[in-house]
Amino acid sequence: MKIAVVDDERPARSELVYLIRQCLPEAEIREADSASKLMEFLEKEVFDAFFVDIDLGGANGTTLASMIRSRQPEAGIIFATAYGEYAVRAFELNATDYLLKPFDLERVRKTVERLGKKKHQEDADTDLNKLMISTGMAFRVLDVSEILFIETENRACRIHTQEGSYFQNEPLSYYEARLREKRFFRIHKSYLVNLEYVREMILLNSSSYGIRLKGSSQVLPIGRTQLREFRSLF
Repeated sequence: MKIAVVDDERPARSELVYLIRQCLPEAEIREADSASKLMEFLEKEVFDAFFVDIDLGGANGTTLASMIRSRQPEAGIIFATAYGEYAVRAFELNATDYLLKPFDLERVRKTVERLGKKKHQEDADTDLNKLMISTGMAFRVLDVSEILFIETENRACRIHTQEGSYFQNEPLSYYEARLREKRFFRIHKSYLVNLEYVREMILLNSSSYGIRLKGSSQVLPIGRTQLREFRSLF
């Protein structure tokens, strides 16, 4: 399970990370001490859960939670705060839980158990290999095996198939979260590809590579940080 702990106070952040590790030793935990760092996470990585402080150095945690919900809708959101008056707003945002400082190990354990149940349910839901997408005038149920790749476009994205392409209002991170168990891989900050269609990897210049997909003439770049993991998938 991949978890982000977002709090500008280092002692509180460290304490929560320690308690989560007591309950979930195998978790991958990333720390953010500012709203800007959280935004960087949202752009580049996909998480199973976010533990978010309400008062993040002047940024409102409920606003940040709304941004998380719009960009990574499958992620669990847990408010971890000293303030109890935001519980109603947390409920409106469909938060997984609401932790009050000072943190308690058994209370954190219950939260982690809720996350585990939520993830189990989502894993069961992903067995359905279909997406409903907008075609402009209607909605189409698309089998994920038809998707060649998805690319960012004006803070939204475009889904490419052999039959055509479809503009969608969701960010690329939304589809990365939905399709991560379906042999899709984010080769670049702007591209998510179906690995089943990868035909070849080519050298673009002395230090960068790209790929060609079956059914597409477009060459897609591979980010330097993604190259090693991409090669390990084959």
